[in-house]
Amino acid sequence: MSWYAAHVVLYFEYREGPQDEFPVMENVYLIHAATDEAAFARAENRGRSDCAEDDESLTVNGRPARLVFGGVRKLISCATDAETLEDGVEATYSFLVVSGRQQLDALIKGEPVPVLYEE
Repeated sequence: MSWYAAHVVLYFEYREGPQDEFPVMENVYLIHAATDEAAFARAENRGRSDCAEDDESLTVNGRPARLVFGGVRKLISCATDAETLEDGVEATYSFLVVSGRQQLDALIKGEPVPVLYEE
């Protein structure tokens, strides 16, 4: 059995009217599975279980919305030789590009900046 970091995309969809932008969440789930295929299936099931398509009270920007499962964006094998996760194991990663030092410093501080998200 191996550990995986599953990047799962959920997005908000308005129940009515036009929608030009989609608020998106990328949740990262730790999955313990015997194969890549089993890990992918478990990640998909986990992501779908977090959706709130039937929650009539959910709103985004004051508009009724639903939280929709988008898909498993990537699955990263991690801690493949360990039955238990250990301190310092790399669980996942992302590769981003920012324009200039000022935006890099802002990103490091947790401030919003435009980024190019690369795979």
